[in-house]
Amino acid sequence: MLKVEGLWKTYTVDGGEIPAVRGVDFTVETGEFFTLLGPSGCGKSTTLRCIAGLEVPNSAEITLGEIDLFSSRQRRSVPIHKRNIGMVFQSYAIWPHMSVYDNVDFPLKVKGVPDRREKVMRALELVGLHHLEDRSATNLSGGQQQRVAIARAIVMDVDLLLFDEPLSNLDSKLRIQMRFELRQLQKQLGITSIYVTHDQEEAMVLSDRVAVMDDGNIVEIGKSQDIYLEPRKLFTAKFVGQSNLLLGEVVSADGANATVKTAIGQIAIETHKSTAPSEGFLMIRPEHIPMSWTKEDLPSADVNVFEGTIVSETFTGKLMDYRIRVGEVTFEVQTPLRHALQNENRVFIHLPPERCVMLPKDTSGIS
Repeated sequence: MLKVEGLWKTYTVDGGEIPAVRGVDFTVETGEFFTLLGPSGCGKSTTLRCIAGLEVPNSAEITLGEIDLFSSRQRRSVPIHKRNIGMVFQSYAIWPHMSVYDNVDFPLKVKGVPDRREKVMRALELVGLHHLEDRSATNLSGGQQQRVAIARAIVMDVDLLLFDEPLSNLDSKLRIQMRFELRQLQKQLGITSIYVTHDQEEAMVLSDRVAVMDDGNIVEIGKSQDIYLEPRKLFTAKFVGQSNLLLGEVVSADGANATVKTAIGQIAIETHKSTAPSEGFLMIRPEHIPMSWTKEDLPSADVNVFEGTIVSETFTGKLMDYRIRVGEVTFEVQTPLRHALQNENRVFIHLPPERCVMLPKDTSGIS
């Protein structure tokens, strides 16, 4: 559906050229929900704006279906108003002097579309605002304003829908609700969508695939579950979720199993892939580490069990967050309240081999 090749974009700052996007390549399949995830300043919004036509790339080949939206080779750039793309901004960007209906109707009116009412009411019904068509936009909640912006983006039957951090101005409870509604709407309509966010949980919930970005590059692309459970790059492991990282060296390997020498001793792992780096960082997520007062109570008492001391504990609402010292290494361990340990500093932790992932040291590798 969408193909982006060799996207470069630089900005002139104090007389010098600052690269915002450095040769980005990716494709988005028809009907896919694809997310660009990364920290502020990594180039994700610039990439989105280049696709929309709001920014002019220094060089790129951007194709939507059979249409070359931008081509350095052909020296072609389709104007913004001729790209059949809808966009939802972080700031809502709705007109406060217009009613809900008029906001959604506006792009149809500008293009001279006849018989517009049916299209407008269908879009409003899809976002649950058909009963508020006559209300002034200034009398809407933040969530309702964002729904108006989404209705306005989909009313034109676009080929591609772009979202630039659309939920970041909403409170946490409303964000969770809007995530669900947005995903359901995208599935219902089957519109190919690209979503930009720095919120890792948002990316995991919404996306079919995620592209993790850093410093103008795509670090890696994968399904949400793979990005979280089996990252291929150290940056991804650090940025997406929380992780415990141990320097290690593979000292033996047999098929899908390997043994890694670390500062706390040897750790058995399942490599998940045909090969694992011979040295690098062993990663395990805090919520994947069982712990207990006694070694015998752990799921597997004969492998990867280590005695430690609780350094601190924090109540987070759903979980207890522990810092546990094993030798010279401190692990973060998260456990449900019903499994929380009390009045005892000495504990045992288990590192399940299937949850341990070996990552290369090199943080500059770009996929």
